[in-house]
Amino acid sequence: MALYNHYNEAKKAQELPMAEKVGACLTCSYWAAETPRPQEEIEMVGLCVQPQLKGFALIVSGSSACNHWAKQSGAGEQAERYAKLGEAQA
Repeated sequence: MALYNHYNEAKKAQELPMAEKVGACLTCSYWAAETPRPQEEIEMVGLCVQPQLKGFALIVSGSSACNHWAKQSGAGEQAERYAKLGEAQA
């Protein structure tokens, strides 16, 4: 599955507000999924519980991303490696 390319491409094309906060849902504390999160879970979907976005009831995959990302401690080594691959492409 693509490495959250929708945001990586947008970061290349234009200035995004809070671009430093863009990250894969696989490593986000607002993704309602258990930890650790192996890379196989990039296709799994879960609810986004970020306070400003919660009202939208967004269902996102581990490979989704947005600029309201916040690091999940304990996401796991595989999740961290996956996220770094995406950053390298930006």
